[in-house]
Amino acid sequence: MRRDIDLQKEIALILDAVKKFGPRNISLIARQTGIPRETVRVRLLNMLPRYGFVIKMLPNYYKLGLARYFGYLRFSRQFADRAKDLLRWLGEKTYLMYWGKVLMRNEFVVIVTPPYRFEKEYLNLFEELADAGVLEDYWFRKVRAYGHPHASYRYFDFEKGRWSDYPVNDGEEEFDEVLVNEIDEAERAQYIVDSLDLKILQQLQHDALKDITDIAGDLGIHPRVVSYHFNEHVARKGLVAGWMVSYVPTQTLERGAGKFWMLTEPPNSPHELRQLVRDLARPPASCQSYNVLDNGSVAMHFVPTSDMSAVARYLSDSNLSEGVVVILSEANYYLITTELYYGNTWCMPETDLLAERVLIQYSDAIK
Repeated sequence: MRRDIDLQKEIALILDAVKKFGPRNISLIARQTGIPRETVRVRLLNMLPRYGFVIKMLPNYYKLGLARYFGYLRFSRQFADRAKDLLRWLGEKTYLMYWGKVLMRNEFVVIVTPPYRFEKEYLNLFEELADAGVLEDYWFRKVRAYGHPHASYRYFDFEKGRWSDYPVNDGEEEFDEVLVNEIDEAERAQYIVDSLDLKILQQLQHDALKDITDIAGDLGIHPRVVSYHFNEHVARKGLVAGWMVSYVPTQTLERGAGKFWMLTEPPNSPHELRQLVRDLARPPASCQSYNVLDNGSVAMHFVPTSDMSAVARYLSDSNLSEGVVVILSEANYYLITTELYYGNTWCMPETDLLAERVLIQYSDAIK
């Protein structure tokens, strides 16, 4: 056993192994790193979350037959008090995956993931809301690729519990990410999923380290059946895009405050995009995700690792093309809505009926 290494190197070894093998096989991580299994377990389940480092399972939405759109909503003044209630309802009942409220504005950043077969119909829902006076303005752009950079944990001092401007220890400083590119219709047809696959993904979205036995217990299904579906369907078909080492500031873990979105003009080259993401994936920021839109522009989500002034100085000194940065006061993320999948296909009610249901439910705010 390699017990001569310090805490900083120990955690770096563990997280390096997580990026390569995923977090679920703790015994494998222990063998690869030479760190005792119980130590690996304690670091992943207790110590890292205490400092804001969490492991996230990232579904491949494209392989699930779901498109991805990044959008911006501005609600009418009379609907301001009910906007978040409406978005929560859409997140729980439809294909809204994420919303973030812009600080001191009645505007929201959103991501929706409608099925390819219903994408036009689903987006029409927002046109209906605009016609009814709920939305003052809105726009959507299709996402052609999305990425999740791993947190730059080598810049974090686990002994002192704070970020550093420079790597704390030696080792690989290579930029790494989980990148998902849109696939065409012919390739999407190769991925056939069932409702149990989606329920397993939903469970892992909530807790990437959740044991198969616990998942089976929550779903009321025999563990062998769940294990088979995870190994033969979810894992083998690549329905999991990857496992992300993410940094979520502990003081904003629940509400999403202190997070930023930046929308930039199209980079001049893939190299320029990669450099931009790389720069914002290490102090003074930690990039959570980015979306490459169909017009070439990039929507990037990041949190500061220190005070915002350091991020402002970086953006001012950088060679970034024109863009807009907004700070969020609140945000919410929704799991895959398994209730919308039955008969081995994604379903959706008629958009006019869905819009009518929304308008009736929130009619008091529209009057």
